[in-house]
Amino acid sequence: MKSSKLKLFWIILTLNICFCRQKTIKDSWEALISKDKEYIHASHHINNILRNNALPISDEEENLLKDLNIKVINNELKVLIPSVMESIYETEHFNIHYDLSASSNNAIDEEDLNNNGIPDYAENMGMIFEYVHSYFKDSLNYDLIFHNNQNSNIEKYNIFINNLPSNYFALTYTTSFINESNTSCGSYIKMRNNYNGSSFQNLSEVDNIKVTAAHEFFHAIQFSYNCYERFWLMEATAVWSEDKIYDNINDHYRYMPSWFQNSSKTIDDESTHMYGSFIFFQYLEEHLGGPDLIKSIWENSRYAANSVNDISFVSINSALKEVGSSFNSAINNMWIANRIMSSHPNAYPFTYEEANTYPVSGPLEIAQLSFANNTVNYTQNAIYKNAANYLKIDLIAPAKIKIDVDNGLEEDIFSTVILKYQNGENWTIKTGNDLNIDPRTKIEWASLLINTQSQDQNSWSYSVSISPGKTEDFNVYNAYPNPLISQNNKFEMKLISAATQNIKINIYNILGQTIRNKNLLLLESEEKTFEWNLKNRHSKKVSSGIYFIEIKGENKRQVKKVTLLN
Repeated sequence: MKSSKLKLFWIILTLNICFCRQKTIKDSWEALISKDKEYIHASHHINNILRNNALPISDEEENLLKDLNIKVINNELKVLIPSVMESIYETEHFNIHYDLSASSNNAIDEEDLNNNGIPDYAENMGMIFEYVHSYFKDSLNYDLIFHNNQNSNIEKYNIFINNLPSNYFALTYTTSFINESNTSCGSYIKMRNNYNGSSFQNLSEVDNIKVTAAHEFFHAIQFSYNCYERFWLMEATAVWSEDKIYDNINDHYRYMPSWFQNSSKTIDDESTHMYGSFIFFQYLEEHLGGPDLIKSIWENSRYAANSVNDISFVSINSALKEVGSSFNSAINNMWIANRIMSSHPNAYPFTYEEANTYPVSGPLEIAQLSFANNTVNYTQNAIYKNAANYLKIDLIAPAKIKIDVDNGLEEDIFSTVILKYQNGENWTIKTGNDLNIDPRTKIEWASLLINTQSQDQNSWSYSVSISPGKTEDFNVYNAYPNPLISQNNKFEMKLISAATQNIKINIYNILGQTIRNKNLLLLESEEKTFEWNLKNRHSKKVSSGIYFIEIKGENKRQVKKVTLLN
């Protein structure tokens, strides 16, 4: 430990850009000043004010800036790095600045159980930040290059332990540009001098420091990658990182109930909704490339950074293309997974590993449409970009469900009916704008999902009509597993019949050649499992490739595509 005085200097922030489409200056001032909010990640609000040089217009706003070490000079907001703190605890990669004097509002607890001259609070914070640093660098492979206001690399990143407003987790300040073409910012972090307030009582003090350190240090990395990036992408991925680094703490669960009650909000809404948008990146990680995909998003963001355009969705789509997917496909699947809310393999790829412990069972269904015999009509005048509507469907008789886009292009709307069956973990996904559903196949619940998949329009309207449908011979649950790894040695497919009948199953290869066939007798409302041992009709194991399973009843034909990987 050593004492020192840190030279006072001004840092002029020149980010005169505005991503106010979602996050307004008024929103940020109100959030920072509010005493009613239980907790707040304040970094994006402060940096929103700094980006837009939003000068204070009230005494309350001026006092807040003073508390945050931000001053107005020549009508410009300037960030003030803390000038004097009593002590610095140096770790390999960090300078932890702190006060002990009782006369300082920033004073930390003096307890030093190992008698090494370093207060346990500062020592624990240093160890936690070193672990976070190591995880981002060695496990997630991020570039950890930070700069000061002279555009020079810094040897150690600065953490200041301060007396922050009672409901602030921490603050990460952007400081200076490297240069206009690089679009990278330096930064420093302010952590709380205690996490004992009522806002933080759900976790121990150490756990609060852990998730906050992960969250805020990722902001420091984000600013070094692209200082212009949208706040929603910064915050959603920062929340994702908390759980990636400290999987068992689960503080991020606090954002889920509100988010799932508001699926009709856009995924990039920059109110507190954006914290819950971590669920999208959780889905991406689990199904489309692991944590490397999230890093790829930030690498694409760094490459495409500019001060004018929103490139958050461009960066996401570019990263997804690298793994053979797309933003539209990924977000469609996420919306389905959010309704199923299961970790059961039968639901794959619409699963979450921690679904059984999430504090939600699914999203809010904004309407309930009940059908017996008479036509039912429903109109939604506005569904927004990157948002979803869920409607509960109650059926007594077979029904035809038709979705019409009243304003906008039909291809901009993705619609699907999600069916959950009784007595087991089985689902069917029926996609399209003209669907037939027969409730006699032991349906536990049915949800109609409608979401947008275009960046070229802000709002659409649509209509739903439910009219008499036709009796269905059978339904097929989601085929599992798919893709199929050959060491599992079998492929299973469950069927349920609405009427007694013979079902014919034919398996073809990509050339249309018959590989295997089988007949099944299904009684009314009976469920049966079809198993394929991955052998052809000559009892020889088939090779890797794409296969088509044709299921034919008396009045219905359905084809499932299966990918086999040996």
